[in-house]
Amino acid sequence: MRLQDFSVRKRLFIANFMMVFIPFCVLVIIGSSFMLGLKLMGGSDQDKVNSAWPEKGPAPSIQFAISSIKVKLEQGGPLVVNNMGRHGHGQGHGHGPGMRRGQNMEGSPDMGPGPGMGRNDDIYHDLGMLEQQGIQSVLTIDDNIVYVSPDADANELMEKVRSRSHNSSMMLWDNDIFLFDYQSSNGHIRINSYGKAPIISQGTPPLPNPHRDYSDIITIIIIVAIVFIILLGLYLSRLLSRQILGPLSALRKASAEIRQGNLDTPIEIQAQDEFGDACRDFEAMRLELKAAREQQEKYEENRKELIAGISHDLSTPLTSMKGYASGILDGIAKTPEKQRHYVEMIFQGATTMEKLVESLFLFSKLDLGRIPFNLENVPLRDYFTDFYNEQKSLLAEKNINLSMEMLLDDNNQGLVSIDRIQFQRVIDNLIGNSSKYSNKDGVDINIRLESVNNNLRITFADNGPGVPEEDLPKLFDSFYRTDHARSNVAKGSGLGLAITKRIIDGMKGTIWAESNPSGGLCIIMELPIINSHPRNTQEV
Repeated sequence: MRLQDFSVRKRLFIANFMMVFIPFCVLVIIGSSFMLGLKLMGGSDQDKVNSAWPEKGPAPSIQFAISSIKVKLEQGGPLVVNNMGRHGHGQGHGHGPGMRRGQNMEGSPDMGPGPGMGRNDDIYHDLGMLEQQGIQSVLTIDDNIVYVSPDADANELMEKVRSRSHNSSMMLWDNDIFLFDYQSSNGHIRINSYGKAPIISQGTPPLPNPHRDYSDIITIIIIVAIVFIILLGLYLSRLLSRQILGPLSALRKASAEIRQGNLDTPIEIQAQDEFGDACRDFEAMRLELKAAREQQEKYEENRKELIAGISHDLSTPLTSMKGYASGILDGIAKTPEKQRHYVEMIFQGATTMEKLVESLFLFSKLDLGRIPFNLENVPLRDYFTDFYNEQKSLLAEKNINLSMEMLLDDNNQGLVSIDRIQFQRVIDNLIGNSSKYSNKDGVDINIRLESVNNNLRITFADNGPGVPEEDLPKLFDSFYRTDHARSNVAKGSGLGLAITKRIIDGMKGTIWAESNPSGGLCIIMELPIINSHPRNTQEV
């Protein structure tokens, strides 16, 4: 799944999580690498401290050792010295120089195990760290010397320290002289340290440090991590901005096009998030606006044609009626026969206008949906059989030869829902239309019923002059006639097929026109077939 397919809420959550989680992981990796590096270095704590801050000289190491000594003297039980450690020189005198760490005054081996002896070794280790920086120390327990730095005179060292500390714990670091006097809280253990140790190394270059390269690597890693975090934040911000601002820009552009009246510019967006939904809704709105405008333009064109058709079709009989009335008034019709003829022509013109107004009124009400349809289920198989038997002879008197084809199964009665009155108007319009526009002395009309895709198809085919292919879709427009000059108003107003279409649409059917393969015109209707007979079905 692509990132743009996630919702905006999820993408914001993922971006914020990555902005926090990735830097956290980088810092953990750097810290772990640093700790692992110190562990792999080996050596003493002093070496690790010097590796971390080599430019500070001995100060960090001395402070680290002093703090460690203080903590160890105050933790756990008291330090213990065995009998050998006290033998012969237990009062702090008579010792010789050069005593090594971990040996008593008699040069005996390290103090054996006993309570607290593990802590003895740790303190000796811290005193050794001070000795590496040139600071000598003396450790006493109850004024018995138990440890003295190599090559140090214990009495002289204690004299230098205690003369300045006055038996109180203190640390003095001044003029490159370091002095430390510390006595435990229980008063039994005391450490005196003295030596020359500059706070910061000056004048001499630092000794080569094998661990300095590792520190440089850590520094480079930190810089690279910072740059990576910044670039990651910029990338995520740009990614989110592009995915948010892109659809907004498309919407802004589309709205500007719509504001200028251009509804032909589509909005192309592939995202599946909220912005994609908004863009798709906006595109649907654009299509609906375009369809509404096209429909409005069509309505406007129809309105113009309607006005033009009404004006022409009304002006023609009015002009005729005015002429005949003027002939009577001017005395042109002098004989009773001529006067009667003029009156009959006036009556005929009035009748034509009346039919035109009635058709126009019916069309307007159908178009506005103000004519209710009283629908009932009618089997058109029986309906058209009765119609054929009743109307065949009557239509033959008008030179209309009616024929019928029933292409239905015996079990298919062609049950559909129709309004009987309006459906009869449809049949009358179709037969009358074929008769009016026939160019022959007689007209043949064939009615065919067949079932197509659960619809009942009704075809009215005649042998008239037919209609050009390009005019077939326009036959159901209001006031449309193939006679563009509209020279013979008596043949029709052009509203018959428009009314027929409105009625068929009101009964949930469809209607269209095709050319008759044998010559003439075919009007085809389809109505949905009802599968079962309801109890209130009225038979013909």
